[in-house]
Amino acid sequence: MINGVPRILIVRLSAIGDVVRVLPALHALRNRYPDAQIDWAVEQKSYEILSGHPALDQIHVFERGEGLFNSVGAFLAHSKIIRDNKYDWVIDFHGIFKTGLLTRMSGAKLRYGFARPRAQEFSFLATNRKVSLVSKHMNRIEENLEICKVLEAKTHSLDVLIDIPEDVEDSIEAYFHEKFPGAKKVVAVHAPVDRPEKQWPVAYFAQLADMIMSDGRYEVLLTWGPGQRDTVDAVIKLSRNKPHVAPETPDLKHYAALVQQCDLYFGGDTGPMHIASAVDTPVVAVFGGTHPAQHAPLRKPSRVLYAGPDIPERSIDKANADALFREITPEMAYDACVEELHG
Repeated sequence: MINGVPRILIVRLSAIGDVVRVLPALHALRNRYPDAQIDWAVEQKSYEILSGHPALDQIHVFERGEGLFNSVGAFLAHSKIIRDNKYDWVIDFHGIFKTGLLTRMSGAKLRYGFARPRAQEFSFLATNRKVSLVSKHMNRIEENLEICKVLEAKTHSLDVLIDIPEDVEDSIEAYFHEKFPGAKKVVAVHAPVDRPEKQWPVAYFAQLADMIMSDGRYEVLLTWGPGQRDTVDAVIKLSRNKPHVAPETPDLKHYAALVQQCDLYFGGDTGPMHIASAVDTPVVAVFGGTHPAQHAPLRKPSRVLYAGPDIPERSIDKANADALFREITPEMAYDACVEELHG
């Protein structure tokens, strides 16, 4: 509600998966404050997750400039827009220096954020309402909801919404009717990751795809995003059955519609994994260099394959992550996928 009361700004600039994981908090805030104006500051790459969301009134998109000078200028211009909106409350769900600075420059009387150690890069200096967490090993969704509790916004459900326009749904449905005309279930397999310590071996992805397709009951659709086609091509090169390759999706709404049409999603700790969970596609996730206690989907149906320690370690380097990943065999992944599809 434009000019509603209170005027609330959510700050979570990126990454895609982290923006998705703030959606339950957005829903909780809107349920508690139906007459509030609720806006969101986000970076361009995650904008499509939020656009069209009925719980949001405005979205302030921060576009980074090229080079240091232009980046600083863009940030200052963005900060002025935020300040001119005269928010009553600003909530920093990100907790880094840049978001802390944006929160402080907003001029809001009440500035909520995480206390240390969750608040990083001195962002805690920008807030005057600091939320301590009961454990440093909480899931990111649970962390975000702890801030909502301070604002008397209770969570009734982890169900969330990503707005997908009807024409996008129609185009993806047409693609599926053309490529998968039979009755086989379609498994989305997403091999690319953004960091090497999240990478299940590419050869394992190829073996898993072959096992799924050899079963006779399923098709495999390899999904990917900008700059990730090389990983998909590597999986194709190593596979015998040559799974389908998803078309290049022009934006995150098309990707959300794509995985929503699938019967199962398999992949690592990525933004696409969280998108799949958000659109109610069952998820089987494989973890190595990050810990599922903090990063796995909370929504069901989902299951996690992980061979690491129960307590998250401060950091796991690529070599240690590789060793953990190799304990999760393609056979184990195949069994988990079949159980999730028919459980």
